[in-house]
Amino acid sequence: MEQFAKRIRSFRLRRDLTQERLAELLGVTAQAVSKWETGASCPDISLLPALSAALGVTLDELFATSDETHLERIEQMIEDGAALSEEDFRYAEKRLREYCAKGALRGRCLTMLAELYIGRAEHYRNLAGDCAKQALEIDPEKKANHDALFRAMNGPMLDWCATNHIALIDYYRGFVALHPGFAAGYMWYMDALIADRRLDEARQALTKMRAARDDFRCELYESLIARAAGDRAEEERCLERMVEKYPDEWMAWFERGDAHAHHAEYEKALADYRAAAGRQKEKPRIADLYDSIAQICTLLGDRDGAIEAYEQVLAILRDDWQLTEGETVDGYLENIRQLRA
Repeated sequence: MEQFAKRIRSFRLRRDLTQERLAELLGVTAQAVSKWETGASCPDISLLPALSAALGVTLDELFATSDETHLERIEQMIEDGAALSEEDFRYAEKRLREYCAKGALRGRCLTMLAELYIGRAEHYRNLAGDCAKQALEIDPEKKANHDALFRAMNGPMLDWCATNHIALIDYYRGFVALHPGFAAGYMWYMDALIADRRLDEARQALTKMRAARDDFRCELYESLIARAAGDRAEEERCLERMVEKYPDEWMAWFERGDAHAHHAEYEKALADYRAAAGRQKEKPRIADLYDSIAQICTLLGDRDGAIEAYEQVLAILRDDWQLTEGETVDGYLENIRQLRA
């Protein structure tokens, strides 16, 4: 920040601008410019294009930006989760595609490009959902409006041809053949197989996964296969065995909580989620546990419990992830406001 502050002052003086004149050009106070130049604060990101134009330099010159700095900035933009402006999205896309041509950065940048596009898709899905809901207020019986809402909000579809995972299964069949020692690969493979009820293939994949890594996830996938087969008693036996074998593994309790929640056994799910929370020691902690607790408390009419859980989510985001603002934080604050109202 100190170097950035010095560059603002240097470029301002080179343009023979006073702090007052620069502030006038940007629509801010002279005190704000003074704070930028002392390093007490930074200009808002939305002001950067206008600031660089007023100083007669490019953004790269203003930041003396290295490739790594660009990538760190883009990573932060993606992690913040907020809908990016068109300018920010194009900047990130252009930089990442340029860096993909650099061998050492290609893998990292392809991952970031995928995350960038997923975020964009989710943003447009949210917009589509809002439009579909407004359309339904005008024409509640129009099929196209309901279809649009279901597609925007990932509603269930009964059309096998449109919802099967054949292509994904084919990809992961080849993937695990190439990487037989990578246990997580079998998990993605089995997720798709179980979703399509291809349970014999899922059992074969589970046997190979055990050879690669035998941990609580093996019992978990046994339970998921049993659930897909409609054997509720066997599913419960697998889950019980999982927490008995791995009593200190918080993820085992979390997964059993999810299983109970899927069966609408909310009191059991809540007990498992709380047991998982008590066992989650390593930082950074995962806030999903308390998000699940909050949602179930809401379902059960326990508003105070839900508020307490959402406040714990915010504390984890702040203390473990240094996340104190942005779309994610605003969403949880809004949940608390609605519960209190």
